[in-house]
Amino acid sequence: MSFTLPPMKLYLMDIDEANKHESIRNVGHPAMSWPFSKVFTGMSGKGKTNIVGNLVLGDKAENIYKSKKGGSRYIKCDNLIVCGFHPDEPKCAFIRYMYRVIAGNSKAPYYKNIRFKYISPEKISSVKSFSPERSTVIIFEDLCVAPKGSSYQDVSKIIGRYTDNVKNASMVINSYFQKNEFIVFDLTRSEDDLLAICLRFDTLLDL
Repeated sequence: MSFTLPPMKLYLMDIDEANKHESIRNVGHPAMSWPFSKVFTGMSGKGKTNIVGNLVLGDKAENIYKSKKGGSRYIKCDNLIVCGFHPDEPKCAFIRYMYRVIAGNSKAPYYKNIRFKYISPEKISSVKSFSPERSTVIIFEDLCVAPKGSSYQDVSKIIGRYTDNVKNASMVINSYFQKNEFIVFDLTRSEDDLLAICLRFDTLLDL
């Protein structure tokens, strides 16, 4: 069984380490349903942050700079919280800036009552403190950087949810890592859901 994911207009945030790899320009996007929990895993500089930036900004930034009405974000959250160690990372700074622009003028045609916040890992608050009246998305940025070998073990634990042959599936996924690709695990989907594991967000993987 196969099907085609709907197209996603992707903007290359060529701000810092993002390269010109084809995988960060040609993507699709599955329907985003709340709540969701996704893991983006792969080597640095392969487009993971670029994809996340596109999901939370969509074409809003383009429409604002072109003084056009409209525009939409793929993830239409009210509050965006980024948790990590590098608040001045260029792409993160751009997303923070755009959120402030969008929320800065209530009379602007692109206005949305949205908020951006960057926090360090030790300041993660309980989800019970979040308002039920506002949808909140938390992005954990590069918090799994650990001694050599442990990241591979973490991925293997996730793979174990979807297949009994963890060794073989790990070899398949690792082969994509070696090809400078990244993998997206949707932890809120069932084990037999075709969208549970995707290669760079648009190619289904059957492990």
